[in-house]
Amino acid sequence: MDYSISIDSHIGPWGYSKNYIRSQMSGLKNKPVNVRVSSLGGSVDDALDIRQQFLDHGNVTCYLYGYVASAATILATGAKKTCMSRYAFYLIHKVSNWVDAWGNYNADQIQQLIDDLKANKLENDKMDLVLANLYANKCKKKVDDILPILKEGRWLTAQEALEYGFIDEIVEDGSKLNFDDAMKTRFNMFHLPALPAMEDKTESPEAETAPSWFNNFVNKFFKGHQPDTPQAQNKPLNHSTTQMKKDYQKVNSILKIEGVEVDKDGKVTLTEEQVKALNDRITNLEQESSDKDNQISELKKQNEHLKKTDGEDTTHINGDEGEDDDLTKLNTAQEMFNNVKELL
Repeated sequence: MDYSISIDSHIGPWGYSKNYIRSQMSGLKNKPVNVRVSSLGGSVDDALDIRQQFLDHGNVTCYLYGYVASAATILATGAKKTCMSRYAFYLIHKVSNWVDAWGNYNADQIQQLIDDLKANKLENDKMDLVLANLYANKCKKKVDDILPILKEGRWLTAQEALEYGFIDEIVEDGSKLNFDDAMKTRFNMFHLPALPAMEDKTESPEAETAPSWFNNFVNKFFKGHQPDTPQAQNKPLNHSTTQMKKDYQKVNSILKIEGVEVDKDGKVTLTEEQVKALNDRITNLEQESSDKDNQISELKKQNEHLKKTDGEDTTHINGDEGEDDDLTKLNTAQEMFNNVKELL
């Protein structure tokens, strides 16, 4: 299959942006367009715009491979036809955005935070309703039928996606997925839920690459990053594989996470963004320490100078200077010494 466009990474300004897709679509007017999609999502704004571009063109077919999630599913609804590999996974979920509420608050500040969070929730509720209408239109279902699926936020197999109506056809193209370390890191960065547990190998060939022990590992690995869903609450997790450590409060604060995941060998996996945050914080602390050392050194010099002049008669007349000026200088020096001597 020859694809006119491939979207296989982040959707947004630093990946497959609405402007980039527009430039690609501009040379495909009045031509059938086949788009290959294999993305964990990204910007809702860009995805909605790309969706509209597909609708405006009118003859776009999207082929979904690998893990197709979030914003990637939004743009796919703009296609005239959506096909999905039998070995792929499909995920829709409620919108989310970063909430920064770290620090000490008084009563008034807490109330302001509550008000801000309420306003934020209302905005997210509006977006969820827009997306639910979008998916409902694709699936030919009622919005009330889609909202629970958004709330559950779980991975769907190709067969499930077809039954719900998110896709139009299942194709045999593609290959069974390999959930390697790089993909684990990407799941973590996008805060995606665990893979679906599959027990019926006759209906789900991909189960061969995702045995039960592996799904238990993935469930536990992402437990610290996702809210509990009914599915997760009903399935026990394998606590012997990894566990969340909340002890390292300073690290958790810098990374803005609840805790770090530690595997059975005592190893912790961090994203490049998290490593950069730690490195930046260490650099800042080193600079602060250097500044403090310089300040202390300067204060010590001032103290030695004051010790030498302490008790000496510095009152003298020189030119136009008067006795009052000399006394003022003496008092100022003495006051400076009294201020700094407690620090040394």
